[in-house]
Amino acid sequence: MDGIGKKTGEDYNQKMIWEFFLIRKKLENRISRIFNNNYDKILDIGSGEKPHYHKSIKGRLICFDIRQMAKTHIVGDADHLPFRKNSFDKIISVNSFYYFENPFEVAENMARILKSNGRLVLVMPFFYPIHDAPYDRYRFSEYGLRTILDKDFRINRLEALGGIFTLPSVMFHGLIKGFPLVFPKPLRQTAQIISYLLFPAYMLLQLLGIFDFLDRTRRVPTYYLVVASKK
Repeated sequence: MDGIGKKTGEDYNQKMIWEFFLIRKKLENRISRIFNNNYDKILDIGSGEKPHYHKSIKGRLICFDIRQMAKTHIVGDADHLPFRKNSFDKIISVNSFYYFENPFEVAENMARILKSNGRLVLVMPFFYPIHDAPYDRYRFSEYGLRTILDKDFRINRLEALGGIFTLPSVMFHGLIKGFPLVFPKPLRQTAQIISYLLFPAYMLLQLLGIFDFLDRTRRVPTYYLVVASKK
């Protein structure tokens, strides 16, 4: 979940989803069905340090990020994508879109560099604590996502991942992450050790997410998965 935005701090592309293991499994299954052609040229915008979802992708993968990391092929800013028109069959961006300064322009540029009927896959959090301040800029509802993509894309799938039964584990996750930060710096290491003692309870709470299929409200998704085709 690493953004290509100008973020700092810990690398959420590799950490944010693995902690929600049921959601991660669903996501990897979805991605493996979409990225199933060995001949596709694919751009990963905001690929980050250790993108877990790459193992589910077939095709020639180009990794683009604002920082040089082990898997980065091209360093740049997603607000200014340095690629020619019709360069890619597919684009994926996992937990990055909400970092971008101008998401409408980024969406337009994504369409520009996609081939005719090319596909765009976005994964991003909705109900999730602020992180990497001040670069964690946006939370998009499904209606906001439709507004941003409507000009250049046809949305094939917009899926809420996680729901009301995942909510307790999200809140507990926020407690574990945030608890040490309320203490003065000399005490934070001790507070962090205490917060880690809560981790087994947090992992158990995630199992409640098994029942998210009962939640038809779509009011508190943890993540959104969007699959769209270039118009």
